[in-house]
Amino acid sequence: MTNPLRYTWQLYTGKFEKILVLMLTTTLPLLMLHSFTTNYIYAITPSLDPVYSFADIYYGQLTILFYLFAQIPYIRFVYNEYTGRDHSLGNAIFQFLVSSFTVFLFAVLVSILSAIGFMLFVLPGLVLLTLVFPIPYISVFDEKSVWKAYKEGFRIGKKHFFKIFLIIVISGTIEAIFGVFVTGWLFTITDSFAAQILTQMTLNLLIFPFVIIYITSSVLKWREAQEILDLNDEEATS
Repeated sequence: MTNPLRYTWQLYTGKFEKILVLMLTTTLPLLMLHSFTTNYIYAITPSLDPVYSFADIYYGQLTILFYLFAQIPYIRFVYNEYTGRDHSLGNAIFQFLVSSFTVFLFAVLVSILSAIGFMLFVLPGLVLLTLVFPIPYISVFDEKSVWKAYKEGFRIGKKHFFKIFLIIVISGTIEAIFGVFVTGWLFTITDSFAAQILTQMTLNLLIFPFVIIYITSSVLKWREAQEILDLNDEEATS
């Protein structure tokens, strides 16, 4: 992997029909579940403050959980395409269906800890999320549990902390700004809540895969570089 951004663009545009299948079969159902769950939580959670409520904490926790879990098929698809594996799409969906339980448990744990961190002036939550972010990627690459991938993933997270941090912050900020702009424009046309939800889902469907493909490509590059360094160290000490 020499240029993750170029590879991401080529894969996203060249294999868009396969990525669209992943969008419709994995990401869309999760987005619908996320929308239903968070709206229900806001409806039943009492608000003691006109600006903030406990529902915001639950919303943040669920968003992180779904974000981490929804990555799985895209991570596997990029890995399959990069390594030249046959039936890359089918294998990505298969891995998502049968091998994602430990990633889900990991996502639950990280979402809880990150939500607590976000309550403590935001930064601790971002730091934790950044450090552990590569762990599911190594897990999906090697088809092993996140607990066995923890050491290598955390090592990559520490070494490339600022790069991962910037990717998370910049991509989240761009999506948020774009979402606000589109929602504001939509308000001039209709005040339909359903139209707003559908528009936001469409934006997420288009942006989320691109971001995850880019992060996956970057992790592949960082892992290859680390393996070369480890090999050179072994040769130097032998």
